[in-house]
Amino acid sequence: MLIKRADKKAFQKLFEKYALRIYHFSFSYLKNENDAEELVQNVFLKIWDKREFIDTSQNIKAFIFKIAVNTIYDFIRHKNIEHAFQDYARLNYKTSDNFTWHSVIFEEMQGTLNNLVARLPDQQQTIFRLSKQEGLTNDEIAEKLNLSKRTVENHLYRALSFLKKHFKDESFLALLFFYLICG
Repeated sequence: MLIKRADKKAFQKLFEKYALRIYHFSFSYLKNENDAEELVQNVFLKIWDKREFIDTSQNIKAFIFKIAVNTIYDFIRHKNIEHAFQDYARLNYKTSDNFTWHSVIFEEMQGTLNNLVARLPDQQQTIFRLSKQEGLTNDEIAEKLNLSKRTVENHLYRALSFLKKHFKDESFLALLFFYLICG
């Protein structure tokens, strides 16, 4: 398959063939045109990033829709994080500036997570980022890093244990953030 070899014309044809289908599929779950359009772009960015994992013996449509489903899941989870913060702020803080408070706290928690991830050993950090930020499966990470799946699982477990321990030292809100992002 030409896409595996970074052929941009083949990628463009793939985009033209599936973008509208992914848009309609996404819209059926998200019920928002802008979100569905953004999701289509994210799906095709992930396809491009994961092109070396495309199994040419398998159905490309199934591969694309698997990425779409995972991207929708990540998108909804991210929206749930935002709503959880808004609900927590609304119930616990009576100010006219809840949006600003929400934004500041969310950014602070994201910064805390990034700082803690930066403290992980290099391999744990890499595996955590590939899993939680890029959405790769343990099998994909193992293949990409030339490790066994069990090694990937162990590193991910240790990374999550470290992060969970350090988020427990923070507020309830920080712990909520951790479970929504990493859980």
